[in-house]
Amino acid sequence: MRCGFPTTLVPKNKGDRSVWTTSAIAFYPLVRILIMTYIAHRQQPVSEQTLAQAELDLHIVDQAQAVAPEDLTTVEINRHHYEIYAGKRLIAYITYDNTDFVTQRWVVMVNGEEKFRHNTQAWCFRFIDWHHKDGTLNPTVSGEIPEVPTISKICFYDHEALVDGELVASISFDSENHEDLYWRVLVNNIEIFRDTTPARCHSYVKQQYQQGTLPVQQPFVEPCTTGNEIMVQIADECEKHGLELLDDGIYRSDVRLGEVGCTDNQWWVIRTGESQEKIPCDSAMDAVYWLSMVDAIEAMDCEQLLDLPFDMLTAHDWQRLLEYQPHSDLVAA
Repeated sequence: MRCGFPTTLVPKNKGDRSVWTTSAIAFYPLVRILIMTYIAHRQQPVSEQTLAQAELDLHIVDQAQAVAPEDLTTVEINRHHYEIYAGKRLIAYITYDNTDFVTQRWVVMVNGEEKFRHNTQAWCFRFIDWHHKDGTLNPTVSGEIPEVPTISKICFYDHEALVDGELVASISFDSENHEDLYWRVLVNNIEIFRDTTPARCHSYVKQQYQQGTLPVQQPFVEPCTTGNEIMVQIADECEKHGLELLDDGIYRSDVRLGEVGCTDNQWWVIRTGESQEKIPCDSAMDAVYWLSMVDAIEAMDCEQLLDLPFDMLTAHDWQRLLEYQPHSDLVAA
């Protein structure tokens, strides 16, 4: 919008100063002046209650994230057995029950105990998921969770659970059981659990190991076979048979019968007057016993030698038997 104001007033007639006219109109813009108002924000004091509530809310969020259930992972052991993991922790396993007259054959098990049963796998998975989230399936274990043991199959009837190459449990087949619980878990050769399939025993061992409730397997100790202990065993057996143990062998009435010893946990005996062949034996008792029978065996004829076990016969005895000709009256017609 423009406004005009007279700039120069001149009379219409030069002689008449009473009449004036506007000779020019100058237009000037009308400037609108805007006045901006500013609101100064002032820091309001925060109460201690507000700060405490904010810290509490943050703590609750952190705790919820810390205890939130991990995603579950399913590992198929075989088509009748599945293991369910939360992280690296085995929380449950689903197995098939082939017992007669059972309609709900899929079973949820925790530490060898049945928790749920249904006729479909899907419902078993749902059960595990629901009860894991609410913490009622398998209580959590404090501390670091170890890896599950590795299962090594020695043969069909014998399996081993290993951790870093060390034996923690053995799983074996027991054909003498007549209640369908053919598979058993052994620790230190002591039975601690039985079930119908090896997979169930494997999962039981894994859960017990991760929870720290599996008995500790004692390390294998090689049988001690020091020279002194070997000599003590031989001396004890010689005393039972009335023999005398000297530095160079075993004697009876000043007659040397032979030697008895043990090499690499294998007992052996050598008879006097025969080849220096070491005849293997199962123990010091067996070795001394066979040596004590030297006189009796030498007095036997070939007919009696035929009645002896093969492991009692020496090379000399075999040679005698090869040269032996049975009496004609003993030969069957």
